[in-house]
Amino acid sequence: MKKLSFIILLLLAALYSNAQIIVLDPGHGYGATTSDNPDGRTATEIETALSVGQKTKDLINANCNWTVYLTRTSNLNGWISVNQRAQMSNNWNADRLLSIHCNAGGGTGTETFYCTADDTDTAPDISFAQKIQADMVSYGSWSNRRCVEDNSFLAYHLGVLRYSSATGCLNEIGFVDYTADATKLNSDSWRNNFANAYFNAFKSNLNLTCSATTPGTFTLTVTPECIGTATRNRLNWTTSANATSYDIYRNGALYASGITGTQYLNTSVTGGTTFTYYVKARNGSAGTNNANGTLTANTLVCNVTPGSFTLSATATCSGSQSAINLTWTTSANATSYDLYRNGNLYATDLTGNSFLNTYLINAGSTYTFYMVAKNANGTLNNSNGTISRTAVSCARPRAGIKGGDDILISPNPTSGLFTIQLPNNTEQITYQLFDVTGKLVQQKTLNTIGENTVNVDISNLSPGTYLINLQNGSEIISKKIIKN
Repeated sequence: MKKLSFIILLLLAALYSNAQIIVLDPGHGYGATTSDNPDGRTATEIETALSVGQKTKDLINANCNWTVYLTRTSNLNGWISVNQRAQMSNNWNADRLLSIHCNAGGGTGTETFYCTADDTDTAPDISFAQKIQADMVSYGSWSNRRCVEDNSFLAYHLGVLRYSSATGCLNEIGFVDYTADATKLNSDSWRNNFANAYFNAFKSNLNLTCSATTPGTFTLTVTPECIGTATRNRLNWTTSANATSYDIYRNGALYASGITGTQYLNTSVTGGTTFTYYVKARNGSAGTNNANGTLTANTLVCNVTPGSFTLSATATCSGSQSAINLTWTTSANATSYDLYRNGNLYATDLTGNSFLNTYLINAGSTYTFYMVAKNANGTLNNSNGTISRTAVSCARPRAGIKGGDDILISPNPTSGLFTIQLPNNTEQITYQLFDVTGKLVQQKTLNTIGENTVNVDISNLSPGTYLINLQNGSEIISKKIIKN
């Protein structure tokens, strides 16, 4: 029984040692309106002090079993006297009192004051103030102005410290009238850093370790995209259980912190540049990185139009059908092409570099063509203008290569190499090879004087069925080739 009682006493002692009472005192405040400003302080000081105080309270509540009080919880109707603030701390039996302020009057950096008036044990106040100062310098990236006894520098004692019984200090985070300081004071991500400085200083000064609930696993996606002519990288992530905020790391360095949603739009990027990202879920001092690691984003170029290109057209045959084969050079930055025939839009969103036009192509008729390259930012016509071509007759071959009956192709099917056996006295022949979609995949004109065989190599083509057109002068025949 005695052993059990001893264990219970130990547990109670441990619980009591961790059950600290912290009072955070965001300085000043407004009256009923923002124009009602009893202390004549700037909005930057009044609002920064409360924001940092609330963030510090949230960190402690998320990670520790301490009791935390704020002397004011709003900016409007938030003003109370320094004596009232000290009395509130005493009424709450505070173990630590931190008064949060911002400086003014010329200068930069952070400074902390402690009060030893009427105090028989000054060491705790000095130690607490020195830790607050050191961590604010580190976490806030401030220059270290001073950490001193109030009366030695100000020539008076700070009432909120003198009349409080708690171990306490007053920290001036930075200067509201120095541009670089003010920018940080008004930044939500920097306010998170200031709160972390206070939180870690409390833990160290009290010699207590608070255990945070580690945020759960989550995954990240990064999507480069264009919004009009503006480029950006959009980050989305799944929710991390127990996380209170998220930090964004870009190219290995902290880029944005204190994000409370699950999306971040990185607009400060340059098109054509590569960035890496990962996200850390936060819960006080604990953190978890996204489970799928560092992701790479190739930022899009969104403000360029398609580049110059040219169009070519050849009257040909597709079997016995008259056709016009169109090919074009690549337009830089184009995402697709539109084909116009006889002045009207004929085929849209083409993505290759060729198109075999067979539909309603009649031998002897003339057709005009031009091409438009396009992307999200604009369009551009082919630089060599509208092209006119007259379709050739493919209905029946006449003399010359005799309708193809005496033309032999072997082996057919072929694994890649085949031979075309031509009639005697054939002087020149042009062959065109098309795939089943009508795309021209090979073309060559050969001088065959004194020879009646032509060797063709299609080893580089995919297996399938192909159509070969053989043209000798005005005579054209078509044969089917099978590639194994």
